[in-house]
Amino acid sequence: MNKIHTWLHGRWAVPAISGVAIVASLIADKLGATTVGNILMLAAAVVAGLPIAIKAFRSLMVKHISIDLLVSVAAIGAILVGNFWEAAAVTFLFAVGGALEAATLNKTRSALAELVAVAPDTAIVLRDGQQVEISAYEVKPGETVLVKNGAKVPVDGVVIGGNGAINEASITGESIPAEKSDGDQVFAGTISTGGFLQVEARGVGADTTLARIIHRVEEAQDAKAKTQKFMDRFSKWYTPGIMVLALVVGLITRDVTLALTLLVIGCPGALVISIPVSIVTGIGRGARDGILIKGGEFLETSAKITAVALDKTGTLTEGKPKLTDVVVLDPSLSADELLTIAARA
Repeated sequence: MNKIHTWLHGRWAVPAISGVAIVASLIADKLGATTVGNILMLAAAVVAGLPIAIKAFRSLMVKHISIDLLVSVAAIGAILVGNFWEAAAVTFLFAVGGALEAATLNKTRSALAELVAVAPDTAIVLRDGQQVEISAYEVKPGETVLVKNGAKVPVDGVVIGGNGAINEASITGESIPAEKSDGDQVFAGTISTGGFLQVEARGVGADTTLARIIHRVEEAQDAKAKTQKFMDRFSKWYTPGIMVLALVVGLITRDVTLALTLLVIGCPGALVISIPVSIVTGIGRGARDGILIKGGEFLETSAKITAVALDKTGTLTEGKPKLTDVVVLDPSLSADELLTIAARA
């Protein structure tokens, strides 16, 4: 029961129920049960359209005319003239678009959560000669932080004692651990793969490189590309424009069906939704793959790239060689014997 309740309140419940009703309606029509088909198609339109109508009403309460209002009016108009298929199609497609946008945003948040998860929660600092474990955000600049084998580096800082290897892939993309000793810089969120380091804290809390990367990803999600800005302006004027045009056509022709048909045809829901969904998808996917895109504008500009320059091998490879083939030149040796000799060496 809990799973059913969770699914019914999920993002795909409305589109799924509406879609099933549409398919059932089409089947009923094929079997000659036209009345049943109309009822099912009407049900599909109501299921998909009700959340849209609620959003439209809430937008009106704050004096904002949204695309949701145009879709709602168009769907209601289609129902009034008996065109249940158009009402169901418009609301169903808009509901699917909304679910896709919600799913995309959720994936982007997951990508951001993965970045946040890299940040260490605790730090071991030297205070009065004693090792004290505290929250990473409580470390003060200038304090000595101890980084043991296998631990995450909790701050940005400089090594003042010890030797060790640090996996900096989360910051630099280089998967081969970097050797660290006196005077070398380390970054929060990187992982010690060996040795013991004493680090003087230089950047702590929100002032670390990792925190700034996370903040940049957040900003990138909010930053709007030129296409998005255009679509926002477009929808702001287009929605009331189409509604006024439909009203004028209805008054001049005295044909309510024609006016309502104009509303249905004029619904640009998919067009308006497509831009932010594609932008957020691109930024979110990039974040999951370790690529920071600073905003929609830069993502759009990347479509014009004709050449890419890479500054190090770690950008292209994982830095972990794998044996792919064994070519034995000495006929007296087998591949296994050669590998045994190589392993011993």
